[in-house]
Amino acid sequence: MRCLAALVLSFASALAPISVAAAAQPWDYAKIAEQEARLAAVSYRLTTAGAGWCPVTAPQPGWLLNDPRRFDARKWPAAKLFYGVEGDGPFITAIAPNSPAARAGLRRGMRIVAINGEISPDLGNDPPIRIDVVGEQLLNADPKAAFTVTDGNGQTYRLDPAPGCASSFRLEDEGRPAVANGKLVRVRYGLAQSIADDDALAAVVAHELAHNILRHRARIAEASARQGSGSDRPARLVRQTELEADRLSVWLMADAGYDPAAAISFWQEHDGPLIRAATHPPRKQRIAAIRAEMAAMTAARAADPGAPPQLVTSPPLLE
Repeated sequence: MRCLAALVLSFASALAPISVAAAAQPWDYAKIAEQEARLAAVSYRLTTAGAGWCPVTAPQPGWLLNDPRRFDARKWPAAKLFYGVEGDGPFITAIAPNSPAARAGLRRGMRIVAINGEISPDLGNDPPIRIDVVGEQLLNADPKAAFTVTDGNGQTYRLDPAPGCASSFRLEDEGRPAVANGKLVRVRYGLAQSIADDDALAAVVAHELAHNILRHRARIAEASARQGSGSDRPARLVRQTELEADRLSVWLMADAGYDPAAAISFWQEHDGPLIRAATHPPRKQRIAAIRAEMAAMTAARAADPGAPPQLVTSPPLLE
């Protein structure tokens, strides 16, 4: 099993405590839960549909998790009542339709105590850590095998195999609109709420998922170490990975049954400050890359219906 102590260092440095309870006013958990349900459904479809060509897969239960420690103490009683949480520890906030979690009878508010009989350790006081430990346990499980989940009452549920691209997902109430750190995709509540169309939401989630699939954080670090210092190199590397993520999102969306053209519509219509111009490509360039990748995918799949994305089979060198 991978070292969980290393997990603490990696996630503690990447994530700061964030209170989801402040996402909607006045503490409107019904609205928050609506967006959590959308994210759970979209992310489950995207990850499982791409499992055949993703280089790293993991079991995808089809849930989103949260933790009592991430809530403001004044607001937690109302959140606890809404979600129906009993006790302390990571709990389910949303379940994707027809996912292993849904078929096994798991419910919103249920605590996750163990995976495959292994109790999820409490490794620290940082609010996200306990959730991330559960994600790490899933990464260590066989994606093609059934697995078990034990709840806070000691009841064990058997979940059907559902391999998917290795990533977890979380709805947040602050921070960047959408971001990926290699193992986790975070989407801000305000952004999700502003996107009424599920295909457009899938475009955002697929883009961030693509960053994790293509190991962009690690590859940027590797390229920076290889190239040495240079004032414009970090920004140039980020711009390259942004275009790669745009391109791979086309394949993720198409395989999951979403319309890849929604990514074009999103960039044409979204007028909020979603990106930083200094490190991200211009919208016109992103739209052109998405159009070109749609054409390339159509041609590749016409010749071979099971053709994988070239970005995955032969990722270009970042330079």
